[in-house]
Amino acid sequence: MNFKDKTAVQLAKEVLGGREISAADSCILVKQLKHDHAFGYARKVLARARKSRVDDAKLANWLRQQHALCTYKDPDLPASTRFDLALEILARGEDLGATKDQETLGLAGAIHKRMWEVDGQRDHLEWSLSFYRRGYEEGLEPDAGYTAINAAYVADLLGVESAADAKGGLTAQTAAAYRKLARTIREDIIQTLVPGAEAPGNSVCGQWWFVCTIAEAYFGLGRYEQASEWLRRAAAIEGVSEWEFQSTAQQLTKLARLQSAGDVGSGETFRDSPAGRALLAFLGDDALGLQSAYLGKFGLALSGGGFRASLYHIGVLARLAELDVLRNVEVISCVSGGSILGAHYYLEVQKLLESKTDVEITRQDYIDVVQRVARDFLAGVQENIRSRLGASLLTNLKMIFRPSYSRSDRLGELYEECLYARVQDGKGGSERFMTDLFVKPKGCTTDFTPKRDNWRRKNKVPTLILNATTLNTGHNWQFTASWMGESPWSVDPAVDGNYRLRRVYYADAQGIEIKDGERRGVRLGTAVGASACVPGLFEPIVLRGVYANKTVRLVDGGVHDNQGVVGLLEQDCNVLLVSDASGQMESQDEPSNSVIGVPLRSNSILMSRVREAEYDDLVARRSTSLLRGFMFVHLKKDLDVEAVNWAGCDEPVEASDDARPAELRGPRTRYGIRKSVQRRLAAIRTDLDSFSDTEAYALMVSGYRMTEFEFPRTVSGCEAPAEEAVQWPFLAVEPAMDRADDSGKLLELLSVADQGAFKVWKLYPPLRILGWILIAVLAACAAWGLWKWRDEAVITYRTIGILLLALIASAVVGKGVMRIARFRETVRKILFGIGMALIGFSAAKIHLAFFDKLFLKLGRIERLLP
Repeated sequence: MNFKDKTAVQLAKEVLGGREISAADSCILVKQLKHDHAFGYARKVLARARKSRVDDAKLANWLRQQHALCTYKDPDLPASTRFDLALEILARGEDLGATKDQETLGLAGAIHKRMWEVDGQRDHLEWSLSFYRRGYEEGLEPDAGYTAINAAYVADLLGVESAADAKGGLTAQTAAAYRKLARTIREDIIQTLVPGAEAPGNSVCGQWWFVCTIAEAYFGLGRYEQASEWLRRAAAIEGVSEWEFQSTAQQLTKLARLQSAGDVGSGETFRDSPAGRALLAFLGDDALGLQSAYLGKFGLALSGGGFRASLYHIGVLARLAELDVLRNVEVISCVSGGSILGAHYYLEVQKLLESKTDVEITRQDYIDVVQRVARDFLAGVQENIRSRLGASLLTNLKMIFRPSYSRSDRLGELYEECLYARVQDGKGGSERFMTDLFVKPKGCTTDFTPKRDNWRRKNKVPTLILNATTLNTGHNWQFTASWMGESPWSVDPAVDGNYRLRRVYYADAQGIEIKDGERRGVRLGTAVGASACVPGLFEPIVLRGVYANKTVRLVDGGVHDNQGVVGLLEQDCNVLLVSDASGQMESQDEPSNSVIGVPLRSNSILMSRVREAEYDDLVARRSTSLLRGFMFVHLKKDLDVEAVNWAGCDEPVEASDDARPAELRGPRTRYGIRKSVQRRLAAIRTDLDSFSDTEAYALMVSGYRMTEFEFPRTVSGCEAPAEEAVQWPFLAVEPAMDRADDSGKLLELLSVADQGAFKVWKLYPPLRILGWILIAVLAACAAWGLWKWRDEAVITYRTIGILLLALIASAVVGKGVMRIARFRETVRKILFGIGMALIGFSAAKIHLAFFDKLFLKLGRIERLLP
């Protein structure tokens, strides 16, 4: 098999397309594909090779085992099925309950351990230990201690789980028993394997995994000097692949955390510990990433909720920058308003990482990034993107006469023009494509891949995920810098019978824009627009030609997952920072009974239920130690929840503050903001119009103070820097928030912040008077019209007859009527477009020139000063 002219993936495509190769060549190809982390292609090549006749029993067994391995590691398969499928592949060749094959037992143990990492079910850990332990009992020499060392590690995991159970009063096998088992296995490894390994002429000391097994055994016993010696031997071995270094370093840092028994110090503390020093000696120049490896893989989720959410997220980012946490974030998963802001923040981080080396970047750099985002993003928001949607005569006419160009497409262009063009990265107002988001870190001499190379860095290169929802299937759709498509993580074939639109790399996608001879993917603004495409308000984003005989239509990602956590879990993040500023459902004393109101309210109930279920799932993951940290901040945090007594109740509950928990008593939240103010902030509109300085700054303060309170309580190991807190510009509104009362200027501004229209008319007295005058004039005209035509028949027999004939015609010649309906719909769309182009254009210009400027003026911070 020749890899000189073609890559392993290219050869795999040829094989899958029909090229014949021998079983031996299949082995060579599979090994290279595994080295390149192309497990999906390796799985398919193995499946094809196993269909052919293989006379060599040893080779057939190897193909089956590798098929199982590549199946459970294939990220393109749904997590709910790939593990069971891998176990089925293993079981087809031998009885898993009776086999003594250490390779099979090791694979079964690894699969069950991975299943535990996904769903947190302790049974999987116990099965994993059972398989690994059976492999260990078959002897240490045949597999060089592989199953034994993994049995010890899983025993430590179960020890931690048992310790948590003991705190709850449950009787299970004690943590001490599991830890004793782990210690016994490691001591056996050292006593059995080390003497033979150090004998003259033994070559096993040149084998990477053997040396690392001995090092881990010493490391797990706390004998760090001996561990350091063996780790130095491992580091001296040549030809070791990147992923082997990475997996060893991560395994040892996880082991160090397990041995801390929950007393997790900071990353800096770990570096100075005996375990940390042993790893530093092993990693050498790659030690910059040691601290973050110890803390875990950080993921940041930015929820939907229009510009309200975007501005709230800025406050969250500000506090995380102060805490020097943003450098650790490896995945940013965004939805709707979170996508609008997340893309802007990502572009600034991209510029930073490409202009400074890893060692040059400081905490202040991330603070400066957030400062620029806060300033430039608010300036873009105050251009009133929603009104500008209809403020261009040329684009309005384009929407009329070009069916493929919709308001959603125009919205994507406005995101780029008003927001992302402000990033000083040399691209200005030029088109931005998703493929432009690849980060090329300064000082990196090879092609950088975050999943492969981030572990070496102190300042991580984040992966940006923009989430949308596919109307075709109802699944989660994701845009990244390299691919787009539906996430397999959120698809469960056991309950979901819809097809899944597989992820496709932009270079392979048909039907997308080609520029300079190559496919550059979709526009950044289009991807953000799809993520923020509110159903009913904006037309779906359409992708044609990507999948044969299918037109993909995408709407707001919040329809499927408004918090964006699916992307973080799929990317194996174990420290989750979730900023949720979505539109939470309000209680209503008199819910609507209308044809429109009831479905809208029902949809709000459904989304609220999904949000609660998603939150409960994350809490469960945290309780089973699948998550090392879980911060969840939202706009209604700490607001009082009252129980309503029935009419005539003589046994009232919560009759006084004493009946409520301590954290809910009094006028302030635990994070210091007055509840009267926070309640108004939670009710602010989730729109794309202008936000005044006061509205924006108040939302930023809310996110900032909430994160300040929540982060140290929910994420361990990150010590606050010694530097003083930053004087953020948005903190200028905090004094007004602190002294707010029902008659204050701040609450007056916030009292209309929940409305999408006519805010300035209610804030500015002359306009308020003019409004009442206009209402009086309209009422008078209506009354005059009713009086003048009081004797005219509104509905005649002729009208009724025409309606009946229309219904009959529709039943008899349905298709013809539908064609007429489509024609009428086209005419209606053209007429609507012309109206927007002529009337809407003028109205938008007037609003932007006068009313919007007046609204922003009334919302300046200076007006709140005493």
